[in-house]
Amino acid sequence: MPRPKFEEQWRQRFIQRGTVCQDDADIAGWTRSGLEARLRNFQRLWPGDVPGALWLDVGCGAGSYTRYLAGQGVSPIGMDYSLPSVQKARERSPVAMTWAVGDVTQLAIRPASLDGVLCFGVMQALSRPEQAVRELVHATRPGGQVWIDALNRDCLTTRIRCLVARLTGRAPGLRYDRVGDLVAWLEREGATEVRVHWIPILPGRLQRYQSLLERPWMRRLIRAVPGLGSLLSHAILVSAKRSPHPRPFSPEGRRG
Repeated sequence: MPRPKFEEQWRQRFIQRGTVCQDDADIAGWTRSGLEARLRNFQRLWPGDVPGALWLDVGCGAGSYTRYLAGQGVSPIGMDYSLPSVQKARERSPVAMTWAVGDVTQLAIRPASLDGVLCFGVMQALSRPEQAVRELVHATRPGGQVWIDALNRDCLTTRIRCLVARLTGRAPGLRYDRVGDLVAWLEREGATEVRVHWIPILPGRLQRYQSLLERPWMRRLIRAVPGLGSLLSHAILVSAKRSPHPRPFSPEGRRG
């Protein structure tokens, strides 16, 4: 099936980035401070897993998260649909690590075979991210962890940016999602213990103030004031577990 135009444009951009860029953040399409902030938040929130647990990092780019997972004792597979990015990830990583080229919307992974999956920096480049959520959940074993991030549609700065785009007749270059949609997609596929983590990230030119947003008192304030996290957070990080009672496959071999 042909890839939608929006997705194909992004696939070509990531292939180009993987070809010409060298820095992990540039390959992933983030500012360096943005990637560092995202990684710090994941490190703070992730509970870890047993040594040797099999994980898949989809949309791995140059492998920043994949290498972090490996350093924590699990056995990660880094996957991206940009072959140049995967090649650079392999070049700058330990030889024993495993890499693959693949598409999150059509994972060539045996169902319920992974202990955990993470998919960061991908949803905003998909026209139908719910298909990716389905693939991620069903590739994970019952009780396994699922971690997904997305760009927050309800962030104040995003609302302003989208309003300006509409007024000037420009099409948005990225997808922005609502947290309720992400939660609903996960629960529809049988995920449980779904948790939302708000990730405020300042633009690169204001990165010297980023540490203020990551202070414990700020995190407590965001949790205490309804709606504040959504207004301030550029990104949404959602974690879940696959239900102990997974859904069966449909007769066509796709997830039902």
